Amino acid sequence: MSKILESKTKSFQKAIAEAPLLPGCYIYKNRDKEIIYIGKAKKIRNRVKSYFTNYEKLDERIRTMIEEIHTVEFLTVDTEVDALILESNLIKKYEPRFNIMLRDDKSYIYVRFEKIRKSNQPIPKRNSVYQDFPRVTVIRNKKDDGAEYFGPYPDSMPAKRILKRLRRLFPYRTSRHLVYQVSDDPLEIITEDKKPCFYYHIGLCNGACAGLESKEHYQKSYKNIRKFFLGEKKQLLNDLDSRLKKASAEKRFEDAAKLRDRIRDINYVTANINVDHDTDDVVLGEIKRKRRNEAVSNLVEALDFPSDKLKAHKGFRIECYDISNIQGTNAVGSMVVMIDGEIKPQLYRRFKIQMKNEPNDFAMLQEVLTRRFRQYLNSRGKWPSSPTDDELPKELWTRSKNWKDDESFSQKPDLIIIDGGKGQLASTYKILYNFGLHNEIPMVGLAKREEEIFKLTGQFKDDFFNQVDDSSQFKRILLPRRSQTLFMVQRLRDEAHRFAITYHRNLRSKKLLEK
Repeated sequence: MSKILESKTKSFQKAIAEAPLLPGCYIYKNRDKEIIYIGKAKKIRNRVKSYFTNYEKLDERIRTMIEEIHTVEFLTVDTEVDALILESNLIKKYEPRFNIMLRDDKSYIYVRFEKIRKSNQPIPKRNSVYQDFPRVTVIRNKKDDGAEYFGPYPDSMPAKRILKRLRRLFPYRTSRHLVYQVSDDPLEIITEDKKPCFYYHIGLCNGACAGLESKEHYQKSYKNIRKFFLGEKKQLLNDLDSRLKKASAEKRFEDAAKLRDRIRDINYVTANINVDHDTDDVVLGEIKRKRRNEAVSNLVEALDFPSDKLKAHKGFRIECYDISNIQGTNAVGSMVVMIDGEIKPQLYRRFKIQMKNEPNDFAMLQEVLTRRFRQYLNSRGKWPSSPTDDELPKELWTRSKNWKDDESFSQKPDLIIIDGGKGQLASTYKILYNFGLHNEIPMVGLAKREEEIFKLTGQFKDDFFNQVDDSSQFKRILLPRRSQTLFMVQRLRDEAHRFAITYHRNLRSKKLLEK
């Protein structure tokens, strides 16, 4: 028995040992009988035991919660889907403070149901809550718009998996196109787009948005999905069973077979959706954090820079840079940021290249790095006296003195990754060298052909910047294939490419429209 569990009361230890091996929810309370945390589990006993057997490895915030626990209660249900719904309802009712504190800085999700329009209500608009073909969607921010919301769900994946499975049984629409029914006989449907969507072609939509389904038929599926989230699965199964018996009695054997298959599929869905993944949202968040931290530590170790120059720590910031252009036109650069192994889109920055239009990726990268680190030095009150590269427009240099401090540019990266090989690395290292930052900020290049990383050896000849093909100046590093560390670096590089090419395409499209 772990020390933390030994510190609890005998009755608590007994409750943990005798917890049910069934799906359901567990409720932690403190000495004041305040509910401090509610979680769901595939097997309650395994879940609650895991908090105490892995106590030393857990995040400090989780350990703080465990130390407060005085009593525990259990609520069992039939299926894991029921556990997900019960957890959501309990969290909404009691709002336990640790459920809020430990959600890993992400908002809970809701399943939003638009409402069925009544015959005496006006013709719907695109954003109306009342629709003939109401949508079912997953959102993060609940609004006071009259729609029906189910949730909050601390973990988005189980709710999305439920909807994905249910959609195979009861197709529904997610398209924002306006569609409504004018008459039943003859059937007349007004729609913005008569072309069926992708989901129609894979059997997850009956073509409501294209006018291929009546509202009566669509609303039957919609109501059945809603019954799941209302916890009325038994009622739904009873209705289907009654229809099955009636079809059999009337010798409509084909209809009876379809109803039999539908009942079987519903039971399969509710029995086989793993809403727990053998972990709840707190432990899952902790596992993800540990994996990211391990990937960062392994990368630092593999790069083998001196410890005073590169060391893994909390808040470890990596910046990755890329260029996108076609023969020098509409050239742009991107800077994407990862902190503690997690992508941070709010810190991304993009650059519209100011140099003359010519296909010179090296010079473009130099411009991007120059502009980025002028901003950094400016935020530190260390404005360079003159441009570091003759090709950089002097008017841009002068104008940038008046730029306001930027949240992302004012932070110094712990590591820079350049999308490219030796040439790109040498040309951008020159910028750090000229700014006097080469001994403060490690820089590497990631070449795509073999996913190889290049770092500079630091033993430079006088003409180093003109002899970038001298292999003695570079060290080649290969990260283990299929390792979490390589995946992290690849993801960062791919994100830099995506961010750059998206901006490039936007500029190119804008230019074409102007013509």
